[in-house]
Amino acid sequence: MPRYGSALMLVVALLLVYAYSRKEGLEWLAYGGYILAAALGWRFAYGLHLWKVTEYDGAYTTDEAINGAIYRYLIGSVVYAVMAMVAWYFLT
Repeated sequence: MPRYGSALMLVVALLLVYAYSRKEGLEWLAYGGYILAAALGWRFAYGLHLWKVTEYDGAYTTDEAINGAIYRYLIGSVVYAVMAMVAWYFLT
């Protein structure tokens, strides 16, 4: 799958949830978008911080680089998930 393939698929899923909830008037369906938005932030963080590090199962990456990337990924996944959920809140 491409680098941001899973994140793009989650964006498409969020757009479908948004469109369907607006079309059918199902406001409660928008709450499912928070889960998708959190997953979007998580997958975006993986593509941004861990993509190159995990190539070839990390065989060509130093332990120091792996530890730094994991730290950035963990912090980034929380930050990006919260940002995506805040964006979803203001969108819906």
